[in-house]
Amino acid sequence: MITESLSELTSRRPLTYASLPPTPILPSPPASPPPQIRKLSPDSSPPLFSLWDYLREELLATDFDSHQELKWERVSNFLSIPLATEKIIGFGFILCLDSFLYTFTILPIRFALAAFRFLTNLLTFSKSHLPPSQKADILRTLLLVISTIVLIPLTDASKIYHSIRGQDTIKLYVIFNALEIADRLCASIGQDILDCLFSRSTLDVLSHRLRVSSHTFRPFIFFGLATLYVVAHSLVMVYQLLSLNVAVNSYDHALLTLLMSNQFVEIKGSVFKKFEKDNLFQITCADIVERFTLSLMLFVVAFRNLIELSGSEFDFTGGFVLPKSFGWFRGNNVLWTISYPVVTVMASEMLVDWLKHAFITKFNHIRPSVYERYTDVLCRDLASGSAVGRLGARKHTYVDQSPLVARRLGFASLPLAVLAILIGLQSLNLVFSLRFDFVQDDWSIDVLKQMTTAEVVHLFKWIVMGISFWLCFVAFKVLLGVNLISYATRRRTGMEARAAEDVINDFGRDPIGEGREERDYNKQLKKLVNDWRDDATQVGEMGEGRGPKTNGGGDGGKKRVQLEDLTRFTMVKRIW
Repeated sequence: MITESLSELTSRRPLTYASLPPTPILPSPPASPPPQIRKLSPDSSPPLFSLWDYLREELLATDFDSHQELKWERVSNFLSIPLATEKIIGFGFILCLDSFLYTFTILPIRFALAAFRFLTNLLTFSKSHLPPSQKADILRTLLLVISTIVLIPLTDASKIYHSIRGQDTIKLYVIFNALEIADRLCASIGQDILDCLFSRSTLDVLSHRLRVSSHTFRPFIFFGLATLYVVAHSLVMVYQLLSLNVAVNSYDHALLTLLMSNQFVEIKGSVFKKFEKDNLFQITCADIVERFTLSLMLFVVAFRNLIELSGSEFDFTGGFVLPKSFGWFRGNNVLWTISYPVVTVMASEMLVDWLKHAFITKFNHIRPSVYERYTDVLCRDLASGSAVGRLGARKHTYVDQSPLVARRLGFASLPLAVLAILIGLQSLNLVFSLRFDFVQDDWSIDVLKQMTTAEVVHLFKWIVMGISFWLCFVAFKVLLGVNLISYATRRRTGMEARAAEDVINDFGRDPIGEGREERDYNKQLKKLVNDWRDDATQVGEMGEGRGPKTNGGGDGGKKRVQLEDLTRFTMVKRIW
């Protein structure tokens, strides 16, 4: 009886492991209907395929594939990607240059006006308070000054250069990758910190009309965090610059080859992945900032090498002439020595960007017209931040409207400005041909009296030269800004038409280079191979809107992220 009851139980339910807790076993879902297969009649038989038929098909068939002309669109798109990429990167490069020059040209003037108004209110006991924009100018200038003062004793270029140069090749490879990751992470968190500091709700607290509360100390906390961020990010950039200098000045070019190979690794990490046009926009923004930062660092490295290789021949006292070692037609001259590694690194960077974007657009069936939409987004930010388009633009809570497009690109202008100030201060001793003893002492009238006439004249020349260069940069910044805003305003007329044409690059687009018969065949093959019983429960992915749920499927109708609402650090599947 016992054996019979056990046999009945085992026949009723399936066996499970005794060590596992009893779990309900759901019944299997109904099997999907098998694909319709054409049944042969009993009298019919499959056609015979002899050896002669096979040979005739292989040797005499000439019109087997009639859709190869469709593949030319893939080839033409692949060949047109470098030009389209350079257009958007070149435009973004000019935008980064405009934002970088803003720190050294417009910001000092705005700071002088804000400081004058603040001192006037302080001395006259006026009840009027500073507008939030002038408060932001004062805080931004204080960030630059404090960060520079903190980093001057921490950034001895010679010590850092030789400490990096003494490392092994493997360690330098790790250093390059670690600094690149640290740069991007610092830029991401720093953008949020600066937005918190320069928001209207934060700056309105800095007013004597408001009573003291718990929110009064919030601007000081944000300013402390912003100072820590600028110091940390500037320190990372200093190490990046000196690591690049070590790679450029290596004798056997082993480190230069390592740097170029590190750039080509970027192709492996980004090409063989699924991308949409929003992800490609973030990659383009990262490439724009990387191109500008690398160009600025290579320019600094080349300028320092020019000063060190020229020696005493590089002197402005005899007029603006090139060093004697500059020979255009002689071999192994200073110009070739300096420009060869710089051009090599920049050429490898451009080649990597071309190949990366070309293969991303090829594998994901994205047409080159999407880069025109990226330019439209940047032009819209540029025009809305200006006085011309501010009336019709949406209201932003940020006080600082000028670097609105820089925020879209994720461009960290403050740490880069601190880096330029530090390198400029350290390069002054290399440029000056005459040494002034009063530079190392405290400034006083007695020191001026002890100077000779030649030293006074030489110092006056450098002061006049510095003011003249600054005025030239101010004029260049104004002309550059006017041309950028006029270009962005002219481009706004065709934005709606280009947005309507860019529907071909949206999600669910048809693959490029495939005819209707090939797409139908692929769909039938996909239905035959895929069985819904083998798939897990579908979860909607961010950025892929498939409409509302139908027949128990779909992802709930999530909308895609629009390009106008996308920044470099917005997480959409992946950032870079």
